Amino acid sequence: MTTSNPAISRVSLARQSYQSSVAQTYAALLQTLQYSAGFDVAGNDDAAHAVRFRLPDGDDEFEAHVIADGDHSAVVIDAPIGVNDKGAAYSRLYRELSEQLAAQSTAIPADVIAKRRFWKFVTADNQGPRSKWAIASVVVACIGLIDAISSFDAWRPNWSGTFMLIILMFVVCGVGFAVTGRGGKVSGRNLVLIAIAIACAATVLLLCACTIVQINYSY
Repeated sequence: MTTSNPAISRVSLARQSYQSSVAQTYAALLQTLQYSAGFDVAGNDDAAHAVRFRLPDGDDEFEAHVIADGDHSAVVIDAPIGVNDKGAAYSRLYRELSEQLAAQSTAIPADVIAKRRFWKFVTADNQGPRSKWAIASVVVACIGLIDAISSFDAWRPNWSGTFMLIILMFVVCGVGFAVTGRGGKVSGRNLVLIAIAIACAATVLLLCACTIVQINYSY
């Protein structure tokens, strides 16, 4: 647990009520912020039922805290004074929190939850500038695919060149995957996933082409 930073002056900008207890809503809020692709948790205070978070495209620190609302609860979001309007981000948090509370009210197997978290991690993206590595990964993967198709007409196998191209494709895709996503400062995770799919297809075709050419060359 980390406590709230009193040095930051904030003002309440959004509020949403939920038909659940303060404890249930706080637990769901913490999980939502921890596993959502759109938020980065900076700290939390269990005693105050508060979670501090940032958006991937900025360094401003927001605070969401759960308060009692009659027999139910409400989540209030405080933003630093002078920050630009983040209505879309607030709406997303409230929507994902509602989904999390609904999921908690239904018995979901642990393996299903793990799969959901895994795919959230894989497909996570942010609102930063487009990553050059993401663009490069698509370009390199497409070059690999074109080379794979043309390799079927080769008169002799080129195993060393094939393996070097396969390594290059996945290294560039790996770097693109690492720099994009929830914790990154640049976007383009969708492009990287497309590039990985193309690179996988190119790898299969390259290996098939070299095998066929090798057989023909042996004769």
